[in-house]
Amino acid sequence: MRRVALLVVVGVVAGLSGCTAEKSPEPQTPRSGVVASPTGLAADVQAFVGGSYRFKVVANEGTYVGGIDPVGDVLDASVSVKSGEQSIKIDTVQVHGVAYTRLGTAQPVPGLSGDAWYRVDPSRVSRAGALGLSAIKDPTGVRALIAATHDVRQDGRTFRGTVDMTRVAAWGPVNVGQVLQLGDAARAIPFEAAVDERERITSVKVSIPGNTVQATYSDFGAAVSVQEPANAAPLPDYLYGMLGL
Repeated sequence: MRRVALLVVVGVVAGLSGCTAEKSPEPQTPRSGVVASPTGLAADVQAFVGGSYRFKVVANEGTYVGGIDPVGDVLDASVSVKSGEQSIKIDTVQVHGVAYTRLGTAQPVPGLSGDAWYRVDPSRVSRAGALGLSAIKDPTGVRALIAATHDVRQDGRTFRGTVDMTRVAAWGPVNVGQVLQLGDAARAIPFEAAVDERERITSVKVSIPGNTVQATYSDFGAAVSVQEPANAAPLPDYLYGMLGL
């Protein structure tokens, strides 16, 4: 029974583990009456390209936390989700293009060690962004999210407007597939973002009906220390599908 429960919760992870698209959506012509985001807010995402930072995204589905240095090419992240009485935490590290993952459960599951690290074969990863691994190094998907915002108003260091979630492949631990079931409402989800004195985005709140998602970004420029796991075994075949890789 525990293994069956694990399959259920890992299925949830597979639905939300793709934390960014391989590339940001192409700019689209705004719909009639819709105003694209101010240049300032779009420019503020550059802080996520040129240096390290830490992130935390909290949603109904779970929590996604970690740190990334896109220039140094290292990632240290964890996603935690719960389904019923079973919960799972998936840690992912990436060091210079080599990725590792491990799975921990609240209750022991036969055949699965929460201490074991597995090496991911990049040639077998068919889903861009799964487990936060991405060619554009945007684990939370904030760059694509900001690119999809419209009707944005600025008040000091705060921006408010709407975001077209149909243009966002993934957003933190959120199951975007469920958001798209909102129909036309998914094209105008309210959002709010704040920037610091250096115009770096420090928080983003997306008010999805029944699931307000809060993201925070901090420690810009601080070193991200990642230890490459020793003696990691190849990721078992069955986990590629289960983890949505």
